[in-house]
Amino acid sequence: MKIIDIHTKKKPKRSPQKRIDEVAVKNYVFQHIDFELTNEYWDEIDSEFAEIWNNKIGVGGYFYWDEISKDIYNALQEKKMLISYDRVDCIVNLMLTYIEDTGGFMDL
Repeated sequence: MKIIDIHTKKKPKRSPQKRIDEVAVKNYVFQHIDFELTNEYWDEIDSEFAEIWNNKIGVGGYFYWDEISKDIYNALQEKKMLISYDRVDCIVNLMLTYIEDTGGFMDL
């Protein structure tokens, strides 16, 4: 289980305004999965991810990577969208890995 600490009173070394390139994230995910993913499912996963990232985590909180996967999976289930948890978890982990690797997390 991986935890990201974004709760601190220190000033970040990078600007917190760094924008995440949604197209680049999508391309990265699609290049690294070994299963079919429709644009409809991608859009739903990406939308739920953005909601969690922007409104639930925000700057100043802790989160576990698998909590995001669970929240997104539950949201998809509520919408009656059929996709396995393992696939959602794979996609979310790829999204977070890309964001981490490209400096989307603040270095504190």
